[in-house]
Amino acid sequence: MSEVDGSERINEKIHEYRGSSSDSDDEKPLFHNSRKKWLFGRKESVHALLGGGKSADIILWRNMQLSGSIFAGVTVIWLLFVWMGYHLLTFICHFLILLLAISFLWINGASFVNRSPPKFPEVFLPEDLFLSIAQSVRYEINEALATFYYVACGKDLKKFLMVIAGLWVLSVIGSLFSFLTLIYI
Repeated sequence: MSEVDGSERINEKIHEYRGSSSDSDDEKPLFHNSRKKWLFGRKESVHALLGGGKSADIILWRNMQLSGSIFAGVTVIWLLFVWMGYHLLTFICHFLILLLAISFLWINGASFVNRSPPKFPEVFLPEDLFLSIAQSVRYEINEALATFYYVACGKDLKKFLMVIAGLWVLSVIGSLFSFLTLIYI
């Protein structure tokens, strides 16, 4: 077999693989595998596992600008709290003071420049919302207490030892970092 025949056969195979064969346009390439193989034997993509949509796009950095903005904002907040010794209650109070001062100056300054003052919408929170949140939290706390009781009864020694080891590792990690740093990480 000559070099020309070998290269022609390779070109033919490449041409067939791309699906542009003149013999049959309906034929699929020989190497086509219709089923994707996911890492660790998953049935769906990570994007689908994270719920899809905008939140999954942000977590997977598909929207780089929004993900970067959120990351930068969280980093600034973390720096305020940890490095500068700022506390959450102090931060909330200073934010509300700033918001009230800006609103006060805006409303009172509008009359000096012959503009109408801004209209702020009235906010009413429905009682049903808070009742459903309270019920959800109550259910989760009851489930956690039931699991704790099951483990504490000692019916499953392996689970008991795993929970003890997990809590011990968590306490060691917690002693190395502040709570805000752990949340940030």
